[in-house]
Amino acid sequence: MSNENWVKFITDKGTQTITDIDGLKLLEAREEEVTTVFNSRPINGADGVIPGSINFEPFKLIIRFSYRATDLNDYNLFKTKMRGVLFMRTPFYINFSDLPGKKYAVVCESNSINDLVVGKLGEFEVSYLVYKGYSESTYKTNEYNTTSDKWQFGNGLVADEDIKYKHNATTFKIFNGSDDIISPYIPQRHDLTIKIKVNAPKGFKLINRTTGDVFEYKKAITTSKQLILNGVYPSIDGKRVGIDTNHEWLTLEQGYNDIEVIGEDISNPNIEFIFPFIYR
Repeated sequence: MSNENWVKFITDKGTQTITDIDGLKLLEAREEEVTTVFNSRPINGADGVIPGSINFEPFKLIIRFSYRATDLNDYNLFKTKMRGVLFMRTPFYINFSDLPGKKYAVVCESNSINDLVVGKLGEFEVSYLVYKGYSESTYKTNEYNTTSDKWQFGNGLVADEDIKYKHNATTFKIFNGSDDIISPYIPQRHDLTIKIKVNAPKGFKLINRTTGDVFEYKKAITTSKQLILNGVYPSIDGKRVGIDTNHEWLTLEQGYNDIEVIGEDISNPNIEFIFPFIYR
């Protein structure tokens, strides 16, 4: 990566480094404070409340740019162009040079312009809403290896060469370097995909011994078919197979998770966990 400051927009159509625009420079990118919602229920005739879950509210990401134009026409054209770049109809991700290992799912809320030299130099302050309430690792675990420069150890990784996310054993560990548990169910709805190939003539159970979660597939399956547990939805060949399961799913605790596959006469397991780390 370049040593220069940069900002990237990541959309379904690809990645755009907007600071490649001539004259546009990143001045600052900062997160505003995260707030929480404490869900509780009062108790009639008693002190206090019954505690419930704690939800993390969306927070703001503020990015400041400067732009130096060649003339007045260039300056006015750039301001018009930036409105089209900044305000999209669909959410997208932002990634920037100060924290290249993180990305933020955002929508643009506002854009203010301060003309420092009329028609020549201006500062733009753009406010984005990080609507998920957390940031994510720029890459997912299927893009991780010990020699890759895509992952930063300051972003939750530890110095352990045994960390991997694709296994062909019935017992193994999955490392979650997030600041929180990975949970694909409401309200968290975290991104977690598990791909499973196994010979299991009487079905199998995928167990996280660390959390106690158990996913069970009750029918026979061979390695010619891949079961994909996409969050809480299991499928084979693109067809939902939840009716053949125990209607459960797996979560991942922070740090190491002890995973086991069990079943009668199972063989040739090949299991991959794909997810981003999440950060508060």
